[in-house]
This record gives sequence, structure tokens and C-alpha cells, in this order.
Amino acid sequence: MADFTGGLAARRMPPPSVAIGVEAVGLVAVPFAIWIMPTQWNLEAMALTFAGGAIGGFGLILFYRAMSLDLIGVVAPITAVIAAALPTAVGVLVAGEKLHLGQGAGIVAGLVAIAMINGAGGRDARLGAGRALGLAIVAGVGFGLFFILYHAGSSAGVTAFVSGRAGSAVVALTYALVTRVPIMPQASGLRLIAIGGALDGFGVVLYMFATVHGLLSISALLTSFYPAFTIVCARLLLKERLNTMQASGAVLAVVAIALIAAA
Repeated sequence: MADFTGGLAARRMPPPSVAIGVEAVGLVAVPFAIWIMPTQWNLEAMALTFAGGAIGGFGLILFYRAMSLDLIGVVAPITAVIAAALPTAVGVLVAGEKLHLGQGAGIVAGLVAIAMINGAGGRDARLGAGRALGLAIVAGVGFGLFFILYHAGSSAGVTAFVSGRAGSAVVALTYALVTRVPIMPQASGLRLIAIGGALDGFGVVLYMFATVHGLLSISALLTSFYPAFTIVCARLLLKERLNTMQASGAVLAVVAIALIAAA
């Protein structure tokens, strides 16, 4: 829901403005973080989550930009496939974990889904889908690195959470200044930003709690199931229509996430 409302707000104002608002509102989750997580002044952990927040914040801006192109049903699942596959790849290549058959099948299915979405429709449709797809892939890489770095620094708890929000806000502010777009969110989208920011903040706290007590692969992959809800919202609330190939690719992307996470 946080991604859907943020993407909807990005249709009304520049994505950096939305990202800044989301990061600021997300701080309402600090009392919840204090309740369920430890508070440690670990500078290394704070640096990791600051970097994760900065990279994830850049990914969030691109994600919102892609969703503003009226292809929410395409962008959300592809971003999630990349974000789900990256922690798995790190586990295999860095931690020496074995890639299960289902995970391999899921990654292949995700690549096929990307090809289906990018090749769908006529020339104009392919150009539009290709632009959204490129943004979605880069955003997915940003989210994947966000999961990895937050997992590494999550033991610091509340201070790591706040440091991560600061990293995201700094990147969003810098992006807004460089691209010369308004920094402050517009009044027309404040309600959406309030909903998305609050849900995003609580979602990040819950992810950090889960990754402290569990494995990176499980926590990150299960978190990547959000596209199903986003696609339903896009279809029911925005009446978004995808052609047959795009819809099939979106469904296949969701299946790919399920295969990766279930293995």
C-alpha cells in the first residue's frame, strides 16, 4: 500500500518531493521502533543503514518515476523480482549458500517476465514499457542493496533506522536540488504521502526486526511479495489496463518471486 500511494502521489508532483515527504512522515514509526528494537550507538551499523537508505532512496525516486508512467502493474513486480534476486545472489556468491532449483527457476522466470513486458505491443508501447522497465530494474537493484545493507546494520535498532531515513532524505533532497524541482510536497498529494510514509516507516521497522531475528534471504524475499497488492490496487482503483503480453509478464514476475522465496 505504501508503494501504491507513493506512486500515485508521484503522478501529481515530482518524485523527489514525494520521497522527501515519505521519509519525513516515516519517522512516526520511531516510537514503535523503540518498543520492539534495541537502541545501540554502533557507528558502523549506522553507516551501513545510512548507505542503504541513500541507495534505497535513489531507487525509491526512480520507482516513483516509473510508476508515474501509468504502468504500475508492470513496474511493481519487475522491481520486486530484482530486489528479491539480488540478496539471493549475494548469499550464493558471497556467503557460499547453495542456489536451490526453485530459486534458479525463479530467477529465469523473472528474466523471461522482463523480456515479455519489454517486447509487448507496438513500437510506442515498447518504448513506454522499455523506459518504465529500465527505471524499474535500477530501482530494484537499489531496493536489493537496501535490504542487504539494512540487514547488516539492523542490530543497532532504532539508531540504525533513523540513520537510514536520514540517508534517504539526503539523497532525495540532493536529487531535487540538482534537477531543480520543488523540494516540498504539494498540498494535493499530502494525504497520499501521509499514508504511504507512515506505512513505509512501520514496514521498514518490521523488516529490520525480522532480519535481526532471521535470515537475510527469507526476510528480503518475503518482503518482496508486495507487488500482488499493488497490482490489484492499480487494476481496481485506477482501472489500469495492460495488454495480454504485459499482464502475462507481470503475473510471471509474481510467480518468480514466489519461486525464489519458497525454495
